[in-house]
Amino acid sequence: MARLHSYNFTHVLLPQLAWRRPASVRRELSDPFLARELLHYVWDKAAENLPAADKVAPRGLRLSWHEVAGRATALFHLPPPQGTMEAYYSALVYEEDEPAETEAEETRPRYFTLEATLGLSSPAGCPTVVGEWAGEAHRHLGRGPAAGQPDTAAAFLAILAAVLGPLPDTEVPFMHIVRS
Repeated sequence: MARLHSYNFTHVLLPQLAWRRPASVRRELSDPFLARELLHYVWDKAAENLPAADKVAPRGLRLSWHEVAGRATALFHLPPPQGTMEAYYSALVYEEDEPAETEAEETRPRYFTLEATLGLSSPAGCPTVVGEWAGEAHRHLGRGPAAGQPDTAAAFLAILAAVLGPLPDTEVPFMHIVRS
């Protein structure tokens, strides 16, 4: 079972913050100093009402940016899970190229997780499942890549690329009517 500190951060606070203030959170995450401050602030908030014994050190907590299927993606590297439903990684995927000027103009990013799941670990790694949060709904998208391997993050991003598919064509096709 997930440790409450990790669960609160990954499954509750981080997506709620990103969805409530998408443009400003994206701008903050784009600045390395502000991103580190924001992540550690939210990490501390996730443990605010927990007893000291239930608090988890933020070892390994960091952010990296990637392009996934043509979309800017913030990949959160999380402290190693010790139970099911804790995540190895989570990702905010933005559909727009650039942050919007105002909150009203930006759509909510999609939020994905690569979670530890039940199963036996093997030399290939630990079993995982890919999940997506959409508001209050959490759905599993299928098995994820084996965790604990050097290429786990890249494999997770590759799965996200397959889930997202190509960007929709935003150009209006030119129509020319030919009369005969």
